[in-house]
Amino acid sequence: MRITKFINNGLAVMLLTVLSLNLSFGQEVVDKIVAKVDNHIILKSEVEQAYAGFLSSGEAANFTGDARCLILEQMIETKLLLAMSELDSVDVGVGRVDYELQMRMQNIIQQVGSEREIQRAYGKSVDQLMEELRPSIEEQLRVSAQEENILSAVTVTPAEIRRFFNNIPKDSLPLFNTEFEIGIIIKKPEPNETEVQKVKDQLMKIRERAMKGENFEILAIENSQGPSGPNGGNLGFAKRGQMDPAFEAGALALKPGEISMPVVSSFGIHLIQLVEKRGNEYNSRHILITPKPTKQDIQNTSNLLDSLRTLILSDSITFASVAKQYSDDEGTKVNGGFLSGQFGSNKIPSDNLDPTMFFIIDEMKEGDISKPEIIDMPDGTKAAQIIYFKSKTKPHRANMTDDYEKLRAATLQMKKAQKRSEYIKEKMKEVYVMVDPEFNRCGITNDK
Repeated sequence: MRITKFINNGLAVMLLTVLSLNLSFGQEVVDKIVAKVDNHIILKSEVEQAYAGFLSSGEAANFTGDARCLILEQMIETKLLLAMSELDSVDVGVGRVDYELQMRMQNIIQQVGSEREIQRAYGKSVDQLMEELRPSIEEQLRVSAQEENILSAVTVTPAEIRRFFNNIPKDSLPLFNTEFEIGIIIKKPEPNETEVQKVKDQLMKIRERAMKGENFEILAIENSQGPSGPNGGNLGFAKRGQMDPAFEAGALALKPGEISMPVVSSFGIHLIQLVEKRGNEYNSRHILITPKPTKQDIQNTSNLLDSLRTLILSDSITFASVAKQYSDDEGTKVNGGFLSGQFGSNKIPSDNLDPTMFFIIDEMKEGDISKPEIIDMPDGTKAAQIIYFKSKTKPHRANMTDDYEKLRAATLQMKKAQKRSEYIKEKMKEVYVMVDPEFNRCGITNDK
């Protein structure tokens, strides 16, 4: 049973509208400090919020211990790691915090529907919510970095993996379903130079209109294909290193009010207007138009994948090297094109396999690579794809031959958990820890 995911979840905590919690008992919680670790405090409301999340998850039914005690204990461990990160001068960097904030806020916007809905639901702008989330996000990143510093050197040997496996009772070995090793290469077609030049010419005409006095924001509303188009192309303030490098270089080369020539980035082609520079930040707006590949561009991409497929099948080049060099699927190319399974292995259980993929490989033999197929991407564009059906493993009990990577990961996880526990126990004796008498039953102490 894991309760950790209900703990220290700054994103959920910041968006809870209950400031005075009315939980399932219908009683108002009087907030107070229930624990202190060095200079960091834990409030009763934080424990109760995590507890409420645990109860609503449906996982509470199989839990037999004192959940509040476990929640508080894990919160104390988190604060301890935070305190040690400060003593060890762990720096996660402003850029990383900004990036994480942006990613999480984008997820929230997708779930809620729009920035306007966030404003309506929480009575705060996205910028206000991000500033409230910032300390919590930074804390989570510092704790993760500290854990990484502690555990990064932990490794396992083949002997330890075998010992771990041999200590599992034979009648308790897990049963694995049918598993597949599948690789994919997705290649997006590049628009030809004629199409690129058409877009540049179109943007130059728009630029001429702006230079003659037409409002840039209105031109963005009328012409930009970017998500900021309806907002006049306004992107707001961004820190250096936060935007596409080509876009940033084009924006920073301008003086406030100036409009760039067409700038090519990984997103398309832009006209950029610099609004303001302020220290390490700059405010800009843009008009984005993305050149569209022609049918022939798409066919050329399919032909390229077909040629690469022939080379792979003739053993002239490996599938993994082709994926890393040519694939535009960021989720798989770093793994040599292979779908990632559990515990870092490339084996996907049949019940976790996308139904469409299952029906494709059901018509293939092990070792086959499919002919290129034109597919629809989530953003509505076209791309070419090939699929490599490397292997299929039948249902079986865990063994050292078929499941070595899973056993290695499980052994490593166990060893890291032990190392972390030893570290926490040692540092609990060095750092001041106070627990409110209300939680004396939990037996949390630093043994001083």
